Amino acid sequence: MPIERPFKTTYNWEYLEKVLRRQVTQGPVPIIELFPDAEIMSEVTGIDYPAARAVELFTNAGQLIDDQEALEMGIRLIELNVAFSKAVGYDYVTMIPVIPMTKTRRELATDTDRRRQKRAWKEEGQGIITTREEYEAYKWPSLEQISMLALDYAAGVMPDGMKIMVMYNGIYEDLSELMGTQHMAIKSIEEPELVEDILEQLTRIAECAIDMSAAHAGTGAIFYSDDLGFKGGTTLSPRFLRKYYIPRLKRIAYACHKKGKLFLFHSCGQVMALMEDLIEVGIDARHSFEDAILPVEQWYDKFHDRIAILGGVDMDLMARGTVDEVRQRTRQILKHCAPGGGYCMGTVNSVANYVKIENYYAMLDETRKWNGEHGY
Repeated sequence: MPIERPFKTTYNWEYLEKVLRRQVTQGPVPIIELFPDAEIMSEVTGIDYPAARAVELFTNAGQLIDDQEALEMGIRLIELNVAFSKAVGYDYVTMIPVIPMTKTRRELATDTDRRRQKRAWKEEGQGIITTREEYEAYKWPSLEQISMLALDYAAGVMPDGMKIMVMYNGIYEDLSELMGTQHMAIKSIEEPELVEDILEQLTRIAECAIDMSAAHAGTGAIFYSDDLGFKGGTTLSPRFLRKYYIPRLKRIAYACHKKGKLFLFHSCGQVMALMEDLIEVGIDARHSFEDAILPVEQWYDKFHDRIAILGGVDMDLMARGTVDEVRQRTRQILKHCAPGGGYCMGTVNSVANYVKIENYYAMLDETRKWNGEHGY
């Protein structure tokens, strides 16, 4: 069902940025998400778009450069993103830079009803770079091939008051996609030099892409996504990550900050062991807080004086809970996190295709009610 009442009807990136920079403690709580799935955007806006095509373009955005059909579908996807942000009332539109990098293909379910369709997940047991020979044969994109095409187009069609939120799939996620999670774990012990060489190639690309993205006049922030963990801890040891990953993440964050833009950090999983390292890197905000690991309120208490805290409504609740349960949990989080500032409402991960649309709307509406009750 399309949205009947937006969260708000005006767009104010400047205020959202002040919240993210923890510069205000009085004012409405904004909403923020890492990204919405195409099925959700279509349902909210009433605009049809093939979900499988959206995932394919995200996985291989390089198609946009030399494939006319892909370019046309990409433009439609950009327009869908803008329409979605307008319909909901976000202060930004989510875009990605175009980088022609071949990744492990994701298996997609056939398009059926949104709530029954399986989401596209990366294949953990396979990879396209698992040996030194495959690394040497892999065709890495040149820096000259990185394109701001999507950002340029979005900047021309989004309304006044919005900025672009550039979502960037991080070097750790790309590493696990290129190698396969299992091979990555094995090679981190047996052949760490290979893992480091892949990470360095990915960092070289990320530094350039984020530098270009952050320099774009339409960009408000970089939302950098690197799933470092699972429920029990990080997928590779904190010691390995501190040696090979954290110094490279610092370079990437610097590429963003030197252009004066915010560097928001998303990671699923239990990453408490790395939080001090991430704060030292310079992340401006942290996103993804699963109740089964540690509820968002406890993260807020521990870190909100140094970084902004984003989201917190659990995905299991959004997918299987009732509207009343979502409203209750949303208000519980707002009561705890809103008064101190530096907090934005949203899910713990994304507006995924398996989320109940009525639960998504309930989270938005309860936040709107909270803001109204407090005079905003």
